[in-house]
Amino acid sequence: MKCVIDIAEKSDDWPPCCDRIVARAVNAGECQLEDPRGGELSVVLTDDAQVQALNRDYRGKDKPTNVLSFPQTGELLGDIVLAHETVVREAADKGVPFETHFTHLVIHGWLHLQGFDHETEVEAVEMESIEIAALATLGIDNPYQVNDD
Repeated sequence: MKCVIDIAEKSDDWPPCCDRIVARAVNAGECQLEDPRGGELSVVLTDDAQVQALNRDYRGKDKPTNVLSFPQTGELLGDIVLAHETVVREAADKGVPFETHFTHLVIHGWLHLQGFDHETEVEAVEMESIEIAALATLGIDNPYQVNDD
């Protein structure tokens, strides 16, 4: 079963192309897994303030972060929540287009909903390799490769 994607924009700052980017990112992730879990996926495009409140309330970390994932059960795959200001700032810091970083974070959040994590080095390597492969299918370079030019 594929994902049915519902996008809620809680901030007016997000560009209009986000629905297309989310669909492409999820599809790229799905193509990397043999049997991805499908269901209803909610993607919330919001701001740092709302993500900070969620991060504080659910993770005990009173600061904004780029993406949060909240897995569900049954026909609900879960929620991915992204903070606009943080995504924009990180893209600029990395020297990549906003769309590139946003795509990476959607795939990252979606993989969390698939049960992947990065708490240990082994988990991180597995999750990052899937992200890298999914991004490559979209023509996006490895976001973990450091260029010291």
